[in-house]
Amino acid sequence: MVKCDRLFYQRFRASRRLSFVGFGLLLVILLTACVAVWDRREEALAHARRETANLGIVLAEQTARSLQAVDLVLEEIRAASLHLGVENPEQFAEMTSGEEVHRLLASRLKALPQADTVGLISADGRLINGSRVWPATGIDVSDRDYYLYLRAHDDPGVFISAPVINRGHGAWSFFLARRVSGPHGEFLGIVLGAIDARYFEEFYQAIALDKSSSVSVFRSDGTMLARYPHVEKMMGEKLPPQAPFYDYVRAGGGSYRSPGYVDGIARIVSVHPLRDFPLVVTVTISEDATLAAWRRQSIFIGIGTLCTITGFALLFQALVVHSRSLERSEATLRESEARFRDFALASSDWFWETDENHCFTHLSEHIQSFGRDPTTSISRVPGDLANDVFSDPANWQEHLAVLDRHEPFRDFAYTRKAGENAERVISVSGNPFFDDGGRFLGFRGTARDITEKVLAERALHEAKAVAEAANSAKSQFLANMSHELRTPLNAILGFSEVLQNGIAGPLQSRQIEYVGLIRQSGEHLLHVINEILDLARIDAGKLELHEEVINPRRLIDSCIALVTDRANAGLLHLSVEIEEDVPRLMADWTRLMEILLNLLTNAIKFTELGGSIAVIAERANAGGFRFVVRDTGAGMTPSEIEIALELFGQVDAGLARPHEGTGLGLPLARKLAELHGGSLTIESEKGRGTTVIVTLPPTRTVSSAAIPGGVDCETAGSDDDVVQHPSAVTA
Repeated sequence: MVKCDRLFYQRFRASRRLSFVGFGLLLVILLTACVAVWDRREEALAHARRETANLGIVLAEQTARSLQAVDLVLEEIRAASLHLGVENPEQFAEMTSGEEVHRLLASRLKALPQADTVGLISADGRLINGSRVWPATGIDVSDRDYYLYLRAHDDPGVFISAPVINRGHGAWSFFLARRVSGPHGEFLGIVLGAIDARYFEEFYQAIALDKSSSVSVFRSDGTMLARYPHVEKMMGEKLPPQAPFYDYVRAGGGSYRSPGYVDGIARIVSVHPLRDFPLVVTVTISEDATLAAWRRQSIFIGIGTLCTITGFALLFQALVVHSRSLERSEATLRESEARFRDFALASSDWFWETDENHCFTHLSEHIQSFGRDPTTSISRVPGDLANDVFSDPANWQEHLAVLDRHEPFRDFAYTRKAGENAERVISVSGNPFFDDGGRFLGFRGTARDITEKVLAERALHEAKAVAEAANSAKSQFLANMSHELRTPLNAILGFSEVLQNGIAGPLQSRQIEYVGLIRQSGEHLLHVINEILDLARIDAGKLELHEEVINPRRLIDSCIALVTDRANAGLLHLSVEIEEDVPRLMADWTRLMEILLNLLTNAIKFTELGGSIAVIAERANAGGFRFVVRDTGAGMTPSEIEIALELFGQVDAGLARPHEGTGLGLPLARKLAELHGGSLTIESEKGRGTTVIVTLPPTRTVSSAAIPGGVDCETAGSDDDVVQHPSAVTA
């Protein structure tokens, strides 16, 4: 009786410990679910902050550029009025009210879609000239804030007014105004441009994040100038003094949570002050919209957690029941051990057997080769055979489910420690066995060491991943850098054109020459950047072809017209040969022109003075089509051809210096040809010139009968097989 009571007490304590473990595990699952829900909420808010910040940067840059364009026109008009020799307010009003000044204002307004009008205000606050109507109506604006400020302050900067309802069209507008001062600083008048707030509101509507988002333009003092969605009552009003908006403006930007001063909706606000103007662009998104997906995810996480807790509770209950039946299985396991030992001794693999509770009852002696003592591994579940299980947890749980369903399994692999810094990968296969009554008794199976195979596969996978990551990073870097470089470069080209055309004032001849060199270098750099961007887009699979029916004669003529001057400068003989029945092409005009221009530019660059270049358009084998560009230049060896077709490849460093280039032309041309389903090949011999052949497949050719309306005279081109351009110079 005492022995039975002791056995009952031991089993009771074991069941209670297992229950405590189960309760602790369930508590951990619940806490993990709560942490996951909170983390997802924070991730949703952080994602919204990133989205609004990124969009705010773009919109602030666009707003600054729009206002900068208007300000440049105001500066030009102010400089033009002072150039008339005005010395007092009366002369300013008289000399700037003429029709010629009106035409100047009207011409400048055409290039400013964001501006409603451009005008001149006299010293007494009257509109003396404008871009809309001449003669001016003499509207009195002496009550406007820009007039009151600029009359009292000799401020050389631009003043941005509060929004007002335009007296012309009845919509909200705000004004950019600059003071016109006389030789001695006296107030002569104002040049101003009216900005229609609807221009920005419509632009912001087109790229808003969603219906709950908003985009606004404020002055630095918190006065609203424009907003999408439009809120009439807030136009011209200031944000409350307690709004965090002002702190973030002084700090140079940032994101914060707003209770919704405009429409009462709690929002995430991203603040972006403009660099050159006292303006701020804000992008907002409501917290409700931001957290909508999080709420749905939280519901699913809660349901999943509840199901998991229920499942684990049932599992632990089953484990408690199984633990009470272990004694009944010991005799059967000992009886089978001898049989398994015979199997193990006859095989290079090692054998194992478990009972119905998946505890090992037998391990063959070959397991010693894996660093384990079979006598210490008996009565352990399969996972305990390894010191640490590194397998995918989901895969491990699936394996345990297979065991619980008493199903056979093959080649289940897991990793175990084989020392301080070594690991071994073991592959296990097993089959369930049953008694005569169909009751499940356990598993029998084999295991083997597959470490070398797994290491080889892992090394191959890692090498592939590294290569793909490097290629993806390269393409993304090229695309990002190309976009980042083009923005300031376009500004350089634009201001160079302004200087070269004398808009900012007359230049000396030497200065004009320098500005021209700056513009020429900038255009060359922009061409290189565009090539890099095209290559990155091709590698990323994002370059799309805009197909149309193309006349090869017109395509070649367009290319020849662009390179004739360079050919003449090198005293090169430039000729074109086109077959009489050359077919039309279904392709992208811009990309084919880019291919031919790259090939012609290379041919001219590497052909010595007095050489010749031929462009040939003809049918290819099997009904295809091909362009051929042949020159009498320096030529290349086979190894140099391979280098030339590589990205950034230049055949010879000494050759590349006198003939500037990036090594992008031929690789880009080849990729564009392949994008059309064609190919680019090079035939060359050192000292005997180079022939580049671009072949397009038959699917790119279009017969004249297939073109609606037949072939018109304009697109038919010349009927001559050989076209000699009169501007080309023969040797």
